[in-house]
Amino acid sequence: MASFREKWLAAVEQKNSVLCAGLDPAEYDLGREEEGLPDLVDKREWSFRYLEAVAPYAAALKINVNYWKDRDDMRTAEELADFAAAECGMVPIDDSKPADISSTNEAAIFYAKKKGFDAITIATFAGNLEAAAEQARRWDIGLISMCLMSNPEYEDEKNSWKKVNVGDHYENSDVNVIDGVPHVRQYLKLAHDAAKYGLDGIVIGAPSKKNHITESELQKVRQYSRDDTLVLLLGIGAQGGEASAIWKYSDKDNVIVNVGRASMFPKGSNSAPYQQAEAARHYQKMLNELRNV
Repeated sequence: MASFREKWLAAVEQKNSVLCAGLDPAEYDLGREEEGLPDLVDKREWSFRYLEAVAPYAAALKINVNYWKDRDDMRTAEELADFAAAECGMVPIDDSKPADISSTNEAAIFYAKKKGFDAITIATFAGNLEAAAEQARRWDIGLISMCLMSNPEYEDEKNSWKKVNVGDHYENSDVNVIDGVPHVRQYLKLAHDAAKYGLDGIVIGAPSKKNHITESELQKVRQYSRDDTLVLLLGIGAQGGEASAIWKYSDKDNVIVNVGRASMFPKGSNSAPYQQAEAARHYQKMLNELRNV
């Protein structure tokens, strides 16, 4: 059976695209105005029209499960994942980011697989990344862990010192010995451990002038990752992230570039499917130009 990486690379070749269509439609009552669904819209019908519009230009679909918790939403998300894979040639990703004890994380991994997703994101706040990696292999699903987020609150978190094992390989310049115990910055440990435990990918926020992520941090993350580690790149589009730097440190097919609001609502909440298709085509072309330089 094909691995998640193999499925992704096949979709990239078929679509000539590294675009991932984000699907996290904020309902009207959330008050997102032009970056959310209009009032009284049928979310299920809207989502299928959106998926059909962007499918020719996107190799993956990322469903943020936190936007799919209303009545019947989980069934709809499962139907969308199946439609993406079976009819659209896209790789469906469950973006739920479980961050619990290992038994609970495994439940999330199990149900993501059962619903037809090819991969799931995870945020191992509890420090149990190794267990999650073993669980993902057991249930034959890709695993993508959080690593370097772009939200301003994460700046302090990424720079916090985390204890590491003496046998782990880090550059001396990245190690700080505290009370006789080696420590490294949190984001470096996350990148290192994702490679150590054989995860399929890591989540990185795209750097921009508006956030704290630097190109040197991208370089460091890739240094501690395996050559075949996929990067799920977030923050492109409405958040203003810049995608170009990531391909200095990654193979041209190894980056899954998610675009959400900018492809769902390119002309506001009442964006038509043809406008969503135009936005997806724009990002496909832009990303291909960047990755093929």
